[in-house]
Amino acid sequence: MKHLNLLAPISQLVKPIRRQSISRVNALLINVPRVRIAKGKNKYLLMVIHMHGLTRFGRTIVRGSDSMDHEEIFEETKEEMDEIGVCTKCLGGGFIKNKEDKNLIKIYGCCKTFGEAPHGRTKDILLSWTKYQHFNIILPKKNLNAYQE
Repeated sequence: MKHLNLLAPISQLVKPIRRQSISRVNALLINVPRVRIAKGKNKYLLMVIHMHGLTRFGRTIVRGSDSMDHEEIFEETKEEMDEIGVCTKCLGGGFIKNKEDKNLIKIYGCCKTFGEAPHGRTKDILLSWTKYQHFNIILPKKNLNAYQE
């Protein structure tokens, strides 16, 4: 029983260190911009970034480019995240038509390499971003005839 009482002060020292590391993780992830897309037609990826071993603390980001393939977008983002010690996982991709002059964004399609991104989640992230809050964001309509015989 004496030994357990000796270990109690050690657990009090470990808790603040753990809290500091979690707040450091949150600071790293929060400093990464959630959206980075260009004007015009973009190929885009929806990705989750997190610290290795701390998957409870993740952040979903949208990255797009009018001049790169989906694989190049992923590799560029992965290299950028590796530099700050953050892991990257791709959830899927598609296309975004960004018509900033008309406040209109259309999200559609599928990425051959990573599969189709959940476009509804992409829309939610874009709407949470200050720049795109007042945009009309259009998603593809589901093909209901495919389920009817």
